[in-house]
Amino acid sequence: MRTLTKPGKMLVAAHRGDSYNCFENTMDAFHAAVEAGTDMIETDVRMTKDGVLVLIHDADIDRTTDGTGFVADMTYEELTRYNAGGRYAPAGIPALEEFLQFLSKHEILLNLEIKEYAQEENLERCHRCIDRCVELVESYHLADRMVFNSFDAHVLEYIHGKWPGRYFLHGFYPYDRMFNVSRNPDEYLYCACVYGDRVPAHYTYLLEKGIEPWIGAGVTKEAHFQECFALGARLVTTNFPADCMKKLERIGARDA
Repeated sequence: MRTLTKPGKMLVAAHRGDSYNCFENTMDAFHAAVEAGTDMIETDVRMTKDGVLVLIHDADIDRTTDGTGFVADMTYEELTRYNAGGRYAPAGIPALEEFLQFLSKHEILLNLEIKEYAQEENLERCHRCIDRCVELVESYHLADRMVFNSFDAHVLEYIHGKWPGRYFLHGFYPYDRMFNVSRNPDEYLYCACVYGDRVPAHYTYLLEKGIEPWIGAGVTKEAHFQECFALGARLVTTNFPADCMKKLERIGARDA
C-alpha cells in the first residue's frame, strides 16, 4: 500500500505555510515552512473570475488583504493589486502555479484543500477548479507526493471517480464533518483529520478501515500530541512548524 507517512513517527504539515511567523498563504510563509524543515505544506485553492487558481482560505479577501470583495468576482490581475502581507513586507496572493514551481524544487509533500464547493450554482466551477489543479500538479510531476483535501465529499468523490487510485484523498472524521456525502468515505479516503482528536473510538474506527488518522492545528500542547500519537495519529497540521517539531521530538514521535 502506498503511503506518505512513516511508521511509528508523525509528520508535520505547515498550515497555510508557516502561518505563525508569516502571513498565511503567502510565498513568504511557504519559504519559511521549507526552511523550518517541515514535511508538508497545506494550502487552500480557489479560482478567480478568469479561471486562475490562487491560494487563499476565505471566499473574500477582506480578512487577509488590504482589499475587499470576493475572489470569484475578481480577475487574477485585479487580485494582484492587493497586499496579503504586512505594511513593511508586502506580499501578493500567490497563484497555484507559482507555488508549484517553487515546490517542485524542494523535497516536500503537498496538501491542497479545494475550496470551490459543489453547490448547485458552483458545480461547473468546482469541476473546472479540480481539473485545472490536476493538470498543474501533473505538469510539475508532483502527483506522487500530494494529497487532495476538502470538506466537500463531492470533490473527493469526483477525483476518485475520474482518477481512481491516482491521488491520496484526505477527508474528515466523523464523516458528518463533511457535506455532499453520497458514498461511504471508507471506500476512497487515505487519511482523515480527526475531530474529537482524543477520542479513542475515532482512531480505532479509522485504523480498522485502513485510513490514517491525522490531527489538526487545534492540537498544540505536548501532552495532547503524546496522547494522539499513542492513539495512532500519523500527521499533525500546525501553524507553528518549528515549535511542533520540537515537541514531537521530545515525545519520541519524530527523529531529532
